[in-house]
Amino acid sequence: MRQKVLWFLSISMLLLLACKPKPPTLILHNSCSGYTELRKISFPTKRTKILLDSLGLPDSVGEPDMSAAYQIDTRICVHPRDRRRLNALDPIFPQAEIVNGETKGEIHVWTGINGLSFDSMPFSRRILVLNGTSKAGLARDVSYRFNKRFGLFPLQPQDADSHTVKQTILFCSPGDVPLAEKLIGYLRTGRVEVRTNLVDMVLVLGADMLNPTTKAKHSRGISIVVKKLLFELLIFKDGTLIKTYPVAIGKRRGDKQRVGDNRTPEGDFTITSIEDSHTWEHDFGDGKGPISGAYGPWFLRLSTLASQTKSGKQWVGIAIHGTHDEASIGTRATEGCIRMRNEDVEELKKMVKVGTPVRIEE
Repeated sequence: MRQKVLWFLSISMLLLLACKPKPPTLILHNSCSGYTELRKISFPTKRTKILLDSLGLPDSVGEPDMSAAYQIDTRICVHPRDRRRLNALDPIFPQAEIVNGETKGEIHVWTGINGLSFDSMPFSRRILVLNGTSKAGLARDVSYRFNKRFGLFPLQPQDADSHTVKQTILFCSPGDVPLAEKLIGYLRTGRVEVRTNLVDMVLVLGADMLNPTTKAKHSRGISIVVKKLLFELLIFKDGTLIKTYPVAIGKRRGDKQRVGDNRTPEGDFTITSIEDSHTWEHDFGDGKGPISGAYGPWFLRLSTLASQTKSGKQWVGIAIHGTHDEASIGTRATEGCIRMRNEDVEELKKMVKVGTPVRIEE
């Protein structure tokens, strides 16, 4: 009898072990391979594997997501019957998006930047600037300005995964919100989105960066945008376009690179002084000698510090002013300044003040 009982118990234990459901296999996919390469983070990190092992979830590394190199958010694909395992994953993959999977017994984690653990990362915080527009070099230019203005050391700028991003977004941790808002205010467009578990800030530049109307919405009161390609000076009031003036710009195309190259510098400037130039003269070096009234009635001097120019170089003597030669308006005719008709600069002088923001762009 005793032998039968022991036999029965043994069989029961075997049946229980056989019927006990196996934990699903967790398969990690890298959806931010560009970022992990820049930051030299192994995927998955040692800490992540230890945590998964402690939960009894066998894990493996699957194929990387070839469509994404800088995905911010982590996505978990899980069969409805395996969802009970998600509670254990919450501390490891915060704010992960949950989607239904078709295969029972497999949980696929498409790891974005906010799903990484940073045990192998240097402590210093940096900013990754991604170009989500068709304008080449935009990420590089913004990174340079952030470094000069705010002391932020950028990761090597890369193109974003999509070239159809409409709005600029700066992703940051909760503790970085005050700084992030300053950066967005400096760009004059975009919004801040908070993500937990981010060490670096990630800025995705959208098409709004190329739209002077959108950018001016972040400036209260009067702001100015000069569009060199259009030979136009646009006036905005509280983000609304109220006036457009024709202008003349530097004789040579492109951003100013050296003194005397007759190019108009590009960047984000302010008016530093409004000077009466009725009696000023200038010799244009054309053999005609000094010309009276060369600058028209007013000379609106601009700050063009190295931290404000696209080139990263400081210039002096750049201004918005009138002219003795109104036939030149709408052409490339100046030594680098923005030239207006005298009646137009008279109007402009009444609308602006010292500190009015002026953006000059190609």
